[in-house]
Amino acid sequence: MNSAFSPKRRHLLLALGSLPFAASVLAAPARPAEIGLLEAINQAGRQRMLSQRMAKLYAQQIRGIREADARGLMATSMNLFETQLTTLRNVASSKNAGDIVQTYDLLGARWMDYKRVVGSPVSAEGLKTVAALNEQVLATAHEGTLQLEKLNGSSLGKLVNIAGRQRMLSQRMSKFYFLIANGIDSPELRKNLDTARKDFMAAMQTLKNAPENTKDTSSWIALAETQWMFFDDALRGGGGKTQQQEYLDTNVAVSSENILQVMDKLTGLYATLS
Repeated sequence: MNSAFSPKRRHLLLALGSLPFAASVLAAPARPAEIGLLEAINQAGRQRMLSQRMAKLYAQQIRGIREADARGLMATSMNLFETQLTTLRNVASSKNAGDIVQTYDLLGARWMDYKRVVGSPVSAEGLKTVAALNEQVLATAHEGTLQLEKLNGSSLGKLVNIAGRQRMLSQRMSKFYFLIANGIDSPELRKNLDTARKDFMAAMQTLKNAPENTKDTSSWIALAETQWMFFDDALRGGGGKTQQQEYLDTNVAVSSENILQVMDKLTGLYATLS
């Protein structure tokens, strides 16, 4: 029997699913304002996550899984991406960082192309475009995050980046899952999914062993490790079309948002340490 369908697993997954979706954490974007560099790294890293989350939500809608939730989360993600883009542009300008200004100018241009697709009604043809454009937005958002981490130059900045990247990886893995489920599949895509999975597990060990950890951060890391177990279990279920598969699809949709919520909280905690 697939472990994802054992009574114990079903009970625990439902318990995780009772946690509020990460939308409750990410639904109210802050007004563009002057922020510190650690928070800038946090928001820059969150842009990476949003690029993957929107692709996942688009594919999830086509799959017919929690469509109303996915549409709501898509609108939230688009609004947050735009708000943070304005904030990060302001940070780059205030620091007279020409290279970072250029990065966020490029991100703005790539976002306009991406926004037109993810903000339109979903379609199979649109999904192919999303599958290509999300990678461009991700690469540019990642570059901006690394530039801000370098500008900060502290060990905490590195931790904010690593923890923030875990948010992105959670959405990247679920994006690949739903692309495969929708018939967009290739050896390279499956290799990228496996790479993301290995990167996530390695980074969890890095975070767990960080000397900067506090009681609070350690508690959230422990919760993330528990949620990862269920998320990974659902991911490994496959992408077929059986009734059983619909259950696994739903688990991926729910558990990916739950682990995102935990990692977003952890990243925020690192961003406020001093």
